[in-house]
Amino acid sequence: MKTFSDRWRQLDWDDIHLRINGKTAADVERALNASQLTRDDMMALLSPAASGYLEPLAQRAQRLTRQRFGNVVSFYVPLYLSNLCANDCTYCGFSMSNRIKRKTLDEADIARESAAIREMGFEHLLLVTGEHQAKVGMDYFRRHLPALREQFSSLQMEVQPLAEAEYAELKQLGLDGVMVYQETYHEATYAHHHLKGKKQDFFWRLETPDRLGRAGIDKIGLGALIGLSDSWRVDCYMVVEHLLWLQQHYWQSRYSVSFPRLRPCT
Repeated sequence: MKTFSDRWRQLDWDDIHLRINGKTAADVERALNASQLTRDDMMALLSPAASGYLEPLAQRAQRLTRQRFGNVVSFYVPLYLSNLCANDCTYCGFSMSNRIKRKTLDEADIARESAAIREMGFEHLLLVTGEHQAKVGMDYFRRHLPALREQFSSLQMEVQPLAEAEYAELKQLGLDGVMVYQETYHEATYAHHHLKGKKQDFFWRLETPDRLGRAGIDKIGLGALIGLSDSWRVDCYMVVEHLLWLQQHYWQSRYSVSFPRLRPCT
């Protein structure tokens, strides 16, 4: 069974880096005027040469957004269920080595928080946890998803990567979507920042959207943590490749792309 890992192995990080940095202003202008963007166009729009075209880029993005969605903005609210985590990552406050107070919401906590969110008029909920399969895993999700499903129009999750059968079960319990960010598509950089736990498995995470697609999850969210690798441009291009793969192989699902980024601590 093929997954995006097969496509990833065909992509050369250094070659992509050179191709992006070799793009010219003429390449950027050609991409901006194209009716349908190619992979080469995306490289141009991610290139240093595109930095002088931010306003035309923003205007085109706005036109496309309004063509697709109209003058409508949908909001979702994150509900943090637990900050327990069995991973150790250099950049994350939830890391198991951090000496912080840990809490996992119980049924009463969830009822109170969800009621407050509903009172504010929000209909779309994103359930967020650290990654602790033993204490905040399928048993926990089975207990709490049905009640939340009754209260909200849509439920999405940002939790640890799960197996295909587990995603299929969660879909039956009312799950609509899953956000899973690869952090970086550069394998050596990934290993440098993920020190302990299941998250060390680069390919288990990389193939998560494939498992979501096979399980029939309606909405799949992708992204890279911009700033984690030495080339955010290549990481963003890798997200493009990942999205194109998924759209080709799991066309029944819908997709979103997020742009989380690292900023200096203050």
